[in-house]
Amino acid sequence: MTRLPTSHIAISAIAVAMLPAGLQATFAPRSFFDDFPLGRGWISAGGEAFNEHLVRDVGGLFLALIVATAWTVWTRGPTTAVALAWLVQGVLHLAHHARHLHDLGTADTIGLVVTLIAVPALAAVALLTPVGVHQESTTP
Repeated sequence: MTRLPTSHIAISAIAVAMLPAGLQATFAPRSFFDDFPLGRGWISAGGEAFNEHLVRDVGGLFLALIVATAWTVWTRGPTTAVALAWLVQGVLHLAHHARHLHDLGTADTIGLVVTLIAVPALAAVALLTPVGVHQESTTP
């Protein structure tokens, strides 16, 4: 079995990490708004009003990006377009939340910043990894 290139591993990690948010926002928008992640309430802490349409749209967009990512990995296609899409989403998402960190406690602020940095960082890895570079094998 051929190993996946590092760029495919990086975008796969983003998709796996974003799948719970995409599913919850799409199919349980009120719960997503009030409780995401895992009951912490990061979204509702900002004080904005709940908008079911907007939350479902965000979930649908996450799921669309995840499908595009899965297709790219499944077909072993070029990762540039998908990685750029995740990079744009991740940077803009991080920029928004960076202005609203005062709404959360210290532990939640650290958790939020770490998770928000992960998406653009992994997208950058996918974009900056030369074509054909594979993850090092740990088996002899």
